[in-house]
Amino acid sequence: MKEQFHTLRLSGPSGSDSDEDDMQSPRWSLAPFGWKRRQQRRPGLGAATAAAAAKARLPHCVCSALLAAAVLAVLAWAGLRLAHGRQLHLEMWQEEAKGAGLHGSGSGGSSRGAQCQLPLDGSPWERHCQRLDRVCVDQGTLILYGDRYQQLDGRKAGRLPELLIDTSKIFEYPWRKTSSEAAAEEGGARRRLQYDVLPPGKNRRLPPLPMRPATSEEPTPYLQTPCFSTCTVPVLLYSSWPGNLFHHLQRGGALGQTNMAAQVYSLLRRTPWRHHSKLVMVTPDGLPLTMPEAALLPPLSRLSVQSMADFSRRLPPGLRLGQQLDATQPPASYEGGEQRCFQTAFFCGRNFPAAAGLPAAEEAGLGEEEVQQRLAAGIPVEPYSYGQALAAYMQQKQQRRRHAPPDVISLQQAAAAAGGATERAATSGRLRVALMRRGGEGRQILNAGELLERCNAWRYRPPGSTKPVTAECHEISVPDLESGVAAAREADVFIGIHGANLANGWMMRPGASVIEITPYQFEYGRGSFVFSVMNSKDATSQVLWWVAVLCDPAASTPGPSEQARQPPEDWWPRDRNVRLPWAAVEEVLQEVVAVGGSQQRYMEQYFDTWRHRFNFDAAGVISRGGSCPNGTRPQPGR
Repeated sequence: MKEQFHTLRLSGPSGSDSDEDDMQSPRWSLAPFGWKRRQQRRPGLGAATAAAAAKARLPHCVCSALLAAAVLAVLAWAGLRLAHGRQLHLEMWQEEAKGAGLHGSGSGGSSRGAQCQLPLDGSPWERHCQRLDRVCVDQGTLILYGDRYQQLDGRKAGRLPELLIDTSKIFEYPWRKTSSEAAAEEGGARRRLQYDVLPPGKNRRLPPLPMRPATSEEPTPYLQTPCFSTCTVPVLLYSSWPGNLFHHLQRGGALGQTNMAAQVYSLLRRTPWRHHSKLVMVTPDGLPLTMPEAALLPPLSRLSVQSMADFSRRLPPGLRLGQQLDATQPPASYEGGEQRCFQTAFFCGRNFPAAAGLPAAEEAGLGEEEVQQRLAAGIPVEPYSYGQALAAYMQQKQQRRRHAPPDVISLQQAAAAAGGATERAATSGRLRVALMRRGGEGRQILNAGELLERCNAWRYRPPGSTKPVTAECHEISVPDLESGVAAAREADVFIGIHGANLANGWMMRPGASVIEITPYQFEYGRGSFVFSVMNSKDATSQVLWWVAVLCDPAASTPGPSEQARQPPEDWWPRDRNVRLPWAAVEEVLQEVVAVGGSQQRYMEQYFDTWRHRFNFDAAGVISRGGSCPNGTRPQPGR
C-alpha cells in the first residue's frame, strides 16, 4: 500500500515529469479555495521617487530617469515575489477566520465565529496516534489542505504522510450465512471465512485509509471552500475486528495487549478536551459498526459514534454543513450538526501501549502535566471503571427510552449506582448468585440444575457469627449488553465458564465476586487467566475475581470442535464442558463471605498469594494456588 502515499505528480502532454509541467498544472490551483494572490494597487516607493526626479530634471536626464525607474520596478517585483509565500499563507488564515461558521449549526442557526482553542499540542493522543491538520473527509477518503501538499511557486508538492497500521488490525469477513448454514447447502463442505484471493486460515488486514491533497476540482462547495472546525476533534480508531464483548474491552495479540474500549475510556476521561472528541471506527469495506461497537462505544463521547463510511458520506445538494441529519441521535459534532472539515484529527492505527492502573490516591497527588506524561508512556487498562460508566449509561438509556435522546453519562461518573454488593448482601443475609449459561455448544456446565438446587438450599454460618448466610440462585443468559447490565446489577456473585460473557462482571456493583471456571487442561492454554490478571492490574476495580480449575478428566466432556476432530487443536481444552461439584462452589462461596467484599483484603490475602485459585476434581477442591496436582498438558494429535 505504500505506493499510494508517494507524492502525486501530473505528466505533461508528452508524458514528461518536468518542473515546468508541475508549475503549470491547472489541477493544483488554489483559486477555488478563495486563496487569491492579492497585490496592493499603489505605486511602489521606488517608482514614485524616480518619477519625482524625472520631473525635476526632465530636460536634462529623461533617459537616465527612465532607466532608474525600470531598475527599481524590477527590484520591487522581486521583493513582492519573495514575500508572496508569506502573504498567501496569511491570507489563507484570514479567509478561514472570516469564513469560520458560515454553515448552519445543528439547530439550523448560524455558527459563525464558533472557535475553540483546545490544548492539543503535547497531548498523549499525539504520542499514540498520528495528528492530521486541516483535513476533510469525503466518501472514505482523507483530503489534506496543508500548504506542504500543494505545488506553489515552482515548489513540488510534499510527500503525503504514511498512515501506520499495526499488523494485528485484522478482521474476519461477516458472510451472510454462517459456516453451518453454508455447509448444509454445499453438501457438508466447510466454508472458508475469507475471500478466495487469500490462503485458507488467513484474516484480512485493515488497510490505511485512502488519502490525497486538495484539488481545484473538489465535488462539493464545502470541499471547495472548506471551513475547518476547531471545536470537533475526530479520533479515527482502528481495532481488531472481533465480535464479542471482551475483545472490544481489551484484546490480546501477538504484540501484547491491544487497544479498545477500556483503554480509549481510560485516556479520554483524562483528556481536557474529551467533550470535543468525535469517535470514528474505521470499519472495513464501508461496513457499519459491529454490534459490540455500537453498544460499547457511545458512552465514551457526547457526540455520535460513527463508522468511517457514515462519518465521511457526501452530503446531498442543498444540505448545509451544521445541519443535523438524524435528530434522534446524539450530535454529530460539537457544533451540533454535520461537519466534514476539521482543523485537527487523530488517526489511531497503532496499538495503544498498556500500563497498570493508576490508583486514584496516587493520581490525585500528581499535577496535570505529570498525569499527561504517564499517559504518554502507557494507558492504564481500567475495565472496571469503564464497566461502571457503561452500566450507568445503559440504565439511563433504558429509563429515557421513547421520551428523548439519552443524556450521556459523564466519564467522571464511573460508579453511578448507589450501594455495593457487599452492603446489600450483609443487610439481607442473602447472596444473589447467577449461574451463567452460554449460548451455542461447548463450555457448558453439565449439572446446572443440580447446582441451583443445592445453592438455593445453602445455609452457612461464618465463624464468630450468629446469623447464617443463605443464597438466592438462578440461571441466566446474556445475549446482549442490556441483559448483561441487568444481570450484573442484580447479582452479588457470577459463576461461569471462561469466556467473553464474563466481561459483564466488570459492570457488577462494588464488592461483587466472579467465579470463573477453567475447563480441563485449559490452564495451559493461551489467555486462560487473562480475566483475573487484568482485573488485578486495574487500580479502579472493586470486583473480586476467583478462579476454579478443573483437574479431573472424568468431570469433562469434549466440545464440538474436539468431537469433530476439527483444528485448531490448541483450542479444544477451552471449549470443553464441565461437571462442577457443589463442594467446590461451596468452598469458594465461603471465601466470598469471609473477605467481605474488600478489594484490598482480596489482593493481599488471596490474589498475591494465589489463594484465589481453587483446583478441583469430581469430588471437590483438592488444592489452592499453583497448577493442578499431577496435571498433564494437552498432547496434539491424541
